[in-house]
Amino acid sequence: MLIVMSDLHFADTSSFNLNGRRYNHNLPSEVYTSFFNEIAEFIRESEIESIDLVLAGDIFEITRSALWLDGPLRPYLHNNEVTPGSQAETEVLRVLDAICSDSRVDASLSVFRGLSALYQKPVNIHFVPGNHDRLTNASQAVRQRVQSLLGLEPDSSVFANQHVYFDDGDPLVLVRHGHEYDHANFSADLRTWPKIPTVIDKSYYDEPVLGDIVTIEIAAKLPLLFKEYYGAESILAMDELRILYKRLIDFDNLRPSNALINFLFTTPGMSKREVWRFIEPVMLKLLDDLAISPDIGPSLINFGQLTGASAATLRSVLRTRLWRHGLPFWAMKTLLNPVFKKSKISSNVDVVMREESIIEDGSAIKCIVGGHTHNAMVELLEVENGVDKYYINSGTFRNVITSTPSMGNFGRLRSKARVMIFKKDERNPEYDRQTSWSFDFTNRFGYGTTTE
Repeated sequence: MLIVMSDLHFADTSSFNLNGRRYNHNLPSEVYTSFFNEIAEFIRESEIESIDLVLAGDIFEITRSALWLDGPLRPYLHNNEVTPGSQAETEVLRVLDAICSDSRVDASLSVFRGLSALYQKPVNIHFVPGNHDRLTNASQAVRQRVQSLLGLEPDSSVFANQHVYFDDGDPLVLVRHGHEYDHANFSADLRTWPKIPTVIDKSYYDEPVLGDIVTIEIAAKLPLLFKEYYGAESILAMDELRILYKRLIDFDNLRPSNALINFLFTTPGMSKREVWRFIEPVMLKLLDDLAISPDIGPSLINFGQLTGASAATLRSVLRTRLWRHGLPFWAMKTLLNPVFKKSKISSNVDVVMREESIIEDGSAIKCIVGGHTHNAMVELLEVENGVDKYYINSGTFRNVITSTPSMGNFGRLRSKARVMIFKKDERNPEYDRQTSWSFDFTNRFGYGTTTE
């Protein structure tokens, strides 16, 4: 049996603490314990000899860690720049160690390492890097650290960027992280490829992308600049500052990601003018940092493939630093919207349809599984000679901030998706029809009060 999980986003949260007040987005380990116990109950009477668990990317939140902002290095490095013993390698390991020192993460990883004991049968864990943990494949030392954290056997080979699950020698399922279908977070635009090979050349996965810059230079940096400008004591003492600070930290939970501006300016109990009064000095400092850096502006344009008026506007504004004379709200939206528009995560089924395993007649692969979008779903791609072929999005395990269609209001949910795929000789306890394979998909959302 195959289980696929993605987008756990285990993160270092210490950088955002305020005088002992913690803001921890990591889910408690009880969530994962409950998840795996439910699966144990589900398959208790099934004839399953072993279990394969694929952790399909964005397991470790490396690129968005605020620890990168302590020094000159940034996570939008090419993997080849992370050489053995280099400062870059040391920094990646430091971020990993900080992530796993979080008590929730440490306890959750113990749950994963104990799965074979829980199920009383072999559990083979496979790790597939995503765009947020791309750097786990940068060096042998980093890979060994990840192997140790997940309880994997030491192996000198690189982590595969896809996993093919076999049934009696035939490929049945192709698992990717899914950022391959999102051109803002993958170095090639697969929308232009006539077909996508099962194994995409590793070099495409090693390159930095637009999403790497946006997550660290904007998403991770804004709350730190806010804390630096107002100070922890003032933020905790004033309701408006505390609410805005929490909203800035919540950016990475937001879907769609290009709704950040609307999210900020719909802060409950505050007008747009009031929000802007508090945010403007922080945004000015952020823009100064972008303009002063000789690398960030060109990288935004290059990685984001900005052209024409969008690229010209960004170059001009960064060069002249017009905001030094004041930055009206509309000008800030004009400057940042092209970047957020490029980094928007949207439906990717049209790109999935370019997969070689779907296009080619006679392909044995029946299902493609990927995450990345945090939008768990099942989509029938085609029926070939009476055989259904599906795309499954494995969703996420984290708190999610959702938007109304107008992006005028926002709500909070906890998301948990379950993907289980059974081989032909494994009995799916809820599905008796004779087929060559079957799957069970559950997408659960929870709503209620949460503690920080």
